[in-house]
Amino acid sequence: MMFKVSDDWKQLLSEEDEAKLNEILKRTAKYRGAYRNAHDIKNAQIWTALLELRKENQALLNRIKKMEFIMDGLRERIKQQDAAERELIDSLERF
Repeated sequence: MMFKVSDDWKQLLSEEDEAKLNEILKRTAKYRGAYRNAHDIKNAQIWTALLELRKENQALLNRIKKMEFIMDGLRERIKQQDAAERELIDSLERF
C-alpha cells in the first residue's frame, strides 16, 4: 500500500497549530549552532525544541508559584481580619 507523503506536512495542521509550531521553531532557532554540529541534526533540533518548551513551562510554574504566594497571603490576612471582627462582635455582645 502506498501513501502520499507531503513534504510540507505542517499544512495539514490547523492554522492555529501551524502558527504555534512555527513560533516554537523560531524560538528553537537560537540553538542552531548547537544542533547543526550534532551527528543527528533533526534529533538535536527536537531536543532543543523540548528544552525551549521546558524553559517556558518553568517560567509559567514560577509565575503560578508567585500568584499562589500572593493568594495565600491575602487569604491569611482575610482570615485574621475575620477573626478580629468576630472578636469585636463578641466583645460588643458581652458589653
